This record gives sequence, structure tokens and C-alpha cells, in this order.
Amino acid sequence: MRSAISLLAILFPSFVGMQAAEEKAADKAEEGFVSLFDGKTLDGWHLMNGAKFVVEDGVIKHSEGQGWLRSDKEYADFIVRLEFRFMKPTRQDGGVFLRAVKEGSNWPDRKYEVQVENTRRMAMVFGAKHDLNVELAQKVLKPAGEWNEYDIKIAGSRIEVRLNGELVTTSDSADQLKRGYVGLQGEDGLHEYRNIRIKDLSK
Repeated sequence: MRSAISLLAILFPSFVGMQAAEEKAADKAEEGFVSLFDGKTLDGWHLMNGAKFVVEDGVIKHSEGQGWLRSDKEYADFIVRLEFRFMKPTRQDGGVFLRAVKEGSNWPDRKYEVQVENTRRMAMVFGAKHDLNVELAQKVLKPAGEWNEYDIKIAGSRIEVRLNGELVTTSDSADQLKRGYVGLQGEDGLHEYRNIRIKDLSK
């Protein structure tokens, strides 16, 4: 019994120390990020061109229609992180807009778009030449109903897209648009989004 207690006395502080180190590393990884979604409202966002995004159960939902959801502020160089999931296993189309302009009859006339679609087009970048590792993207993409995470970095002409922790897409051709809005595309897909945060690299 004493030996067991002694072993616990040795192991418990080590476990606590490891847990604290992991929490510190996680905090450092999120350093400089600010939330773009309060989990309750669309404050800080603008519904564009008849978009039908709504907030329910702590997430942003899109189930029909087109248009897009635009951030309040413009950004130049930044990292945006968000979680998303597909609500049906059939093809669901959407996207994350980077450096988007306001103008456009449905979606922005000019923008970079990282595809959110549960097909082999997942993580494609529209508006810039890019290299997409289709096999890796399909391997790490989670099925309908499960949360995925995007980590998208745009700095200068460079775009890096990480899907569930894996670098799946790169581009060095984002040199036409220098600054613009972050947005979520509505294209009749059934998607949910949460935990959207951004780190401004231009400061």
C-alpha cells in the first residue's frame, strides 16, 4: 500500500506538470487571435446579397440560398481558424473568402476562396494558382456530422491551408488582392460553423 501511495506521489506531480505544459503550449498557439463569433449572434458580421445564415445552438448555420456573410473589418495579412461540418453526406458547397471586396451581385466579384465542399474539390483555392494534395485532404476530411478545422494563412502572395492539422494546399499567387474582407459563402450547402477566430499579421 505504501509503495502504491509513494508511486502516486511521484507520478501525480509529473502528470500535473505535463498538463500545465500542454495548456501553456495551447495558449501560445492561440496567442494574438481574437474571436469573430460570439456563439450567440451575428454581431460583427453582415449578411450580403440575401444570405440566409442564422445562429442556432451556438453555431452559425446555413441551409439554403446563396449570398455571403461578411466580416465587419478588412484584413491584409492574417490567419483565420474555424471549425465547420457538413450536415449531409451528399455534395455540400460553400467556401471561405479571403481579401474579398463588397461588390458583387451574389458573391464578391473579387476575392480568394478556399473551398468548403465534401468532394475532391475540398481545400481548392479559387482566384489563385495553387497546389492541392487531394489525397491527403480526402484522408483527413471527416464525414458529415463531424467537426473539421481549417487553419488558413494569407501573407503577401502566400496562402497556406491546413485541414485538421495537415498542410493540404499552398499558393504563391495571391498577389492581385492586397486587402479585403473575410467571408463565408452560401451556395445552397448545409453547413455549420463555430469557433471562428483571426490573427492579424499586418500589425
